[in-house]
Amino acid sequence: MTRTAVPGRRYRHDHGVSWLTVLAEVPQSMAAVTCALHDGGFAGHMARSSGVTRYYLQVPPGDDPETWTDERIWAALDVRMRTGVFGQLEQGPLTERRIVRLRPEVSDPIQHERLFLVGDSASLISPSAAKGANLAIMEAEVPASAVVSALDGDEQPLAAYSHLPCVWRARESSRWMIDLLHPQVDGFHRALLDSLRECRAHQNYFAENYVGI
Repeated sequence: MTRTAVPGRRYRHDHGVSWLTVLAEVPQSMAAVTCALHDGGFAGHMARSSGVTRYYLQVPPGDDPETWTDERIWAALDVRMRTGVFGQLEQGPLTERRIVRLRPEVSDPIQHERLFLVGDSASLISPSAAKGANLAIMEAEVPASAVVSALDGDEQPLAAYSHLPCVWRARESSRWMIDLLHPQVDGFHRALLDSLRECRAHQNYFAENYVGI
């Protein structure tokens, strides 16, 4: 693999959490991204287009996605998202189902001479904070712009590519979200929720990291 040609370290961490991720050919059922915490595990609702919605369900590590039938998935979503209280989910065909293990990896450095790592080869962030696609685009746009500068005689942007603090900030944001969304894994979950509900500074920090990295 290309990244093995870059001397350095690959930082890895396994949070011990897995999600079943599915795509449903249905419009969104809720007005915004919705995360549900339940004794049975986390559930998430995230619109992808006017007619496609992404759902997540926390499942045991190593679970087989094929054991999750459409009926079982919709039933688990109904229970965890309390549809009897907040309204019914739009149901329809499920076109994708797979297990995602929340175990991010970050390469350091992401550059060696004229070789530059981008996308998942540079940083693989868990989907908990919705940063993967943003980082992949940034890690492609930044070196592309730096190459243009180098062709004009300015090598400094290329030399600075390996020092992208936003990658590590996204990694920390992802870790924080995992702790928040999985009370079975992190015993400080209640303190996190209380602080987020009551502390304005904590709310600002959360909002900035969720939408601003």
